[in-house]
Parts: sequence; structure tokens; C-alpha cells
Amino acid sequence: MERLIKILIVIIVLGITSYVAYDQVGKWHKKRLDAALEYERKECEEKTAELDKKIVSLQEELALQKEALVPREKLLEVFGEGSSEISPEQEEISCEELERQITTLFTYLDNKEYRKSFGLKESTYELFQHVVKQISEKPPMVTGEMKDLSSLIRNMAHFYKILGKKRIELIKEILSNESEVAESVMALFFAWFTSVDCCEEKIKGCPSLEVLYEYAGFFLTTLAGKSYLLRRDSKVRILTGYYSVLILDRANEEALNRHGIDIRPCIDFLSYDITNQRGLIYKKQYLEELVDLREKYRG
Repeated sequence: MERLIKILIVIIVLGITSYVAYDQVGKWHKKRLDAALEYERKECEEKTAELDKKIVSLQEELALQKEALVPREKLLEVFGEGSSEISPEQEEISCEELERQITTLFTYLDNKEYRKSFGLKESTYELFQHVVKQISEKPPMVTGEMKDLSSLIRNMAHFYKILGKKRIELIKEILSNESEVAESVMALFFAWFTSVDCCEEKIKGCPSLEVLYEYAGFFLTTLAGKSYLLRRDSKVRILTGYYSVLILDRANEEALNRHGIDIRPCIDFLSYDITNQRGLIYKKQYLEELVDLREKYRG
């Protein structure tokens, strides 16, 4: 009988112990489960907030892109009826099309108030030819600007010294007022400048690749050139940098890189700059071109 009582006591003790242990394990498991669920909830909230930010950012970018699109009427006014819009990804454009659009562009500028405001007697096309002639005859320093203070000052004042204050102010005025067509205009001029023999000089005023290379080097590598671009509108600065890189690439292909400029850091810096710039119509095309160039110069 005594033994049976002992056995019953042991069974009861084991039962109570098992219950307490089970209860504690259950509570511990519940705490772990609650903690895991709370962690997942917070993680989900963070990811949702991150996605919300990205959606807002993309919506803002889309709105800016829509705002950046130039009205068709404006393009027709600047480049002429029946002209196809020239964009960065186009590889071949006929000389006839280039001539038509460039002629129409300068006619458009002549019909504005620029000539009257600045007291110009010559047409904007004649002014353009004179400017190209002057800057071609006296390019800036690409190397050696830091050898002494006078060289740096000369390079910093390069455009004012060559063109004069009045012409500089006119060019700045045009760049400011015609900003919405800047991408199309620069694509047009790059297509002309890099066409075969500048379309055999059907339209006058095309600078040589050697001259373009000197100015590309000036903008990409010198303190004076970089300082000049930093004072310009961000769109003008980025587009000038982009086409300077393309010109440097052309110079490499033609074995004209006499200053030995390394294009790779220029590509990396410009890619970052364009990625963070809003309101560029051809942003995707610019970045794709830079990706191709990075691959080309890898290693």
C-alpha cells in the first residue's frame, strides 16, 4: 500500500513538473513567435515605406520627364516643317537634313529679339561662323595651365578674351531662353560636326576634330574649363560634358589624343552626374552610350 502511495506521489509530481515545463515552453515559444512576427512586421513596414518612396520618386521623375518634353509646335518652329527630330541615338543623318535644320535654326534665332537687343548687324549664322573661326585660331590651354598664375588667369578668362563681353552675354542669353530645345540643338550640331568632312562644307563654320578635341580636353580636365561649366546651368554643363566625352572618344579612334587624356574617369564622373540629373529628355540614351564606352575602355 505504501509503495502504491509513493508511486502515485511520483506520478503526480511528474505530472505537475511536466505541466509547468510545458507551460514555460509554451510561453517561451509564444514570446519567440511574437518577437519573430514583430520583426517581420517592422521589416515589412520598412520595405513598404521604401517602396512608397521609390514610387513617389518615380512619379516625380515621370512628371519632370513629361514637363521636359518639348511641344511639337516648338520643334517645328526651331527646326522647320517636315524635319525629323534629331536625337542622340541616331547614327546617320543626311547632309540635306542637317543643312535644312541648321539653316532653319539660325533663321528662328534671327526672328527673335536677340539681334535687336544686342545691336547686332550680322545674322546669328554669321556670328556663329565668326565665333568658330576665333575660338579655332586660339584654343585654350589643356596642359600647363598651373605652371604659373598668369597661365591660369589667361585660361580662366579664355572666352571673354577671345569673344568679348557682348558676344558672351548674347550666347548666355540664347542658352537661357532656348533651354528647352538645348538637347535637340546639341545633338544636331554634334551630328554636323562629326559628319563626313562636315558634309563637305555645304554649310560653313564646322570646326575640325582637332579643335573640338582641344575644347573637350579643356572642359573635362582643366581647372578653368571645369570652373566655367560650374557657372553654367546644370543642363548645359552636363550636355557639354557628355559631348566632350564623345569627342574625346572620336579623337582616340583617330589617334588625335595628343594630350594623353584618360577618358575612363570622365565617363564615370559623367555617368554619376547624368544619373542624378532630372529633366533630361534623352537621359536613358546618354547613360546607355556611356555604358558602351565604359565597356569599350575596360581594362
